[in-house]
Amino acid sequence: METRTAPQWIRDAEKRYERRRRMWVGATTIVFVAVVGLAPWCVVPLIVWRPDDRARRCGAAANALNAAIARYEVSVDRPESTLEAADRRAQETARVQRIRTAPDWIREMRRRYLLKILGWISPALLALLLAPAAAALHWSPAQFWRMAGVYLLLLIAVLAGRSKLLKAQSILGQAIGRYEYESAATEGDLEEADRRASGVLLGQ
Repeated sequence: METRTAPQWIRDAEKRYERRRRMWVGATTIVFVAVVGLAPWCVVPLIVWRPDDRARRCGAAANALNAAIARYEVSVDRPESTLEAADRRAQETARVQRIRTAPDWIREMRRRYLLKILGWISPALLALLLAPAAAALHWSPAQFWRMAGVYLLLLIAVLAGRSKLLKAQSILGQAIGRYEYESAATEGDLEEADRRASGVLLGQ
C-alpha cells in the first residue's frame, strides 16, 4: 500500500496538544494533592478552573489529529484540506480561541451558582486556620491529624450536600464553553442547558 508523510505543521499541532494535555494532567494532580494536603482553597480551582476537563479536551484534540494524520498517510487521494478541517475541529475541541461570547443572562446565572457553591464551601475553608492554630497551641501530630480528619469529613459533606448545585453549575459551564468555542453550538443549546440545570436543582 502506498503511503505518504503528513505535513510537519499538523504533526507539530498534535504534539502541542499532547504537551498541553500533560501540563493539565500535572496541574490536576497538584491541585488534588494540595486539597488532600489541607490546602482547602484549592477546591476552588477544581470547580472553576477545571484543569481535569482541560486535560481531557486537549487529549481529545491530540487523538483526533493523530487519527486524521493516519487516514491522510494511508489514503493517497485524501487532500490536505482534510487535515486543515481536522485542525479546525481540534482547535474547537481544545478551546484554543474564543469565537464569540455567551449572552449575559447565562454567564450571570453561572456566576450566581458559583457564588452559592463558594458560600457553602466557606465553612470548610475556615479550616485553613487549623495549621497556624496547631503551631500556636503546640498540638501534637496526633491532635492535628484528628482535626485534619474532621476538616476532610466536613469538606466531603459540604460538597456531597450541594451536589445538585455543582451539577447545575457544570451543565451551564459546559454549555457556555461549547457556545463560545465551537461553531456548531447555538443559543438554543444555552436555553436547553438552562432548562436542564433548573431541572437538576428541582430534583427532576
